[in-house]
Amino acid sequence: MITVIDNFFSDKLFQAVHDEIRNCDFISLREKGLNANLEDAGDIDYPGLRTVALTTHNPILDTMIIQHIDNQRMSFTNRGYKYNQYAHLRLESDNQDDFIHTDNTDWAYLIYISKTNLDSGTKFYTEDDKEHTHIGFVQNRAVFFDCHIRHMAFNNHGTDMNDGRLTINGFCEYI
Repeated sequence: MITVIDNFFSDKLFQAVHDEIRNCDFISLREKGLNANLEDAGDIDYPGLRTVALTTHNPILDTMIIQHIDNQRMSFTNRGYKYNQYAHLRLESDNQDDFIHTDNTDWAYLIYISKTNLDSGTKFYTEDDKEHTHIGFVQNRAVFFDCHIRHMAFNNHGTDMNDGRLTINGFCEYI
């Protein structure tokens, strides 16, 4: 299941989230060995830069985002879950290292933060790696999906924080 919500945050709330995310410290996932697992100690070599978990870096922002997600009353959130969420920056130079994958949790979400770029987004694939659908990168769009669906970022763009592909990535596991 894939759910897309446009204009996920109100304009005022989006601007606050945008500004907070842009002020975060980003680190190389390769240097720190971080990945999408809730424990942050995995063996997948994801491209790009990521913040530490927002619950550690900015707990107020973390709580505000997850409460906003819960208020959407989606099927994903109709039972208890634990989560980690991060800000993630991918640049044009990361395209060569991107790959189709699944995540080691039950469901995930992306909130597109940087400016709209319809040549970019997220592709979803069948089990035999044929493209099933793609979601265009539209600022303030949220994409929720079952982590068992094979997926990949496509056409990362930009050269720095000012024009790169900036998202909030959340990884959720039912308890």
